[in-house]
Amino acid sequence: MSDDTEAKLIYGKGAEACPEGNFCLYRASNFNAGQGPGRDKILAIPMGVYVNDFSEYGFDHSGDGVSAVVNNTTEDNTLFSAANQQGHSLPVNRGTSIANLQTIPMAGSPNGSWNDQAQSALASRYVGNLRVEQELRGHWAEGGGHLYSYRLTMHAEDTRVMKWAVGFGGLPEGTSLSKSFIDTFWGEILRDGTDGAVLLGSPERGGHSVDPGTALPIDIQVVYPGQSSAYERLIGLNAQQLG
Repeated sequence: MSDDTEAKLIYGKGAEACPEGNFCLYRASNFNAGQGPGRDKILAIPMGVYVNDFSEYGFDHSGDGVSAVVNNTTEDNTLFSAANQQGHSLPVNRGTSIANLQTIPMAGSPNGSWNDQAQSALASRYVGNLRVEQELRGHWAEGGGHLYSYRLTMHAEDTRVMKWAVGFGGLPEGTSLSKSFIDTFWGEILRDGTDGAVLLGSPERGGHSVDPGTALPIDIQVVYPGQSSAYERLIGLNAQQLG
């Protein structure tokens, strides 16, 4: 594990370029694949260190923003869409990576995703007013694909959340929400998985708020083109408080 106590810029390609014990941010998707010398930069953040503003290291809300991430630590971490750990939050679990933040949806983002939007980090799991948990409920073959059933549970810590969005991404080609879920879901389906991401929203006419002390469950079904242990946990699951 690195003994460094400050974030620093390094250069390289591939998830393996992230040093052990670091939370690494890449300027380009697929861990800087295809980038030439000098454009393959990585911001390596040692475990336990937080960064208030990525722009100090040349990562901003542009083509030089954060496009991929590797958490090569034993602690959960969190990305934020604004400096000083403000804005929307995206948990990145210990020992996991996201190869392309374009596939992780964000409501209200200029490009519809987390790509180039992260601006600060906290070296721990952030628990704000709104958070979401996931549980795999089961999976089985169905209609030429494989259906995975998850329960998403949203919690509000302090105040009622009337308008919200919850999403995840990194889905393989040929994935979609199940027809039974689409036909019965009481909220808005903003992205249905066919483009690699799912984004659900609270009902347009109100209702189904998230209240302190009362969890809001969503039983969601995703149909994948096949079966894999990688599908047992959703990638980039995050909840947004929109109003």
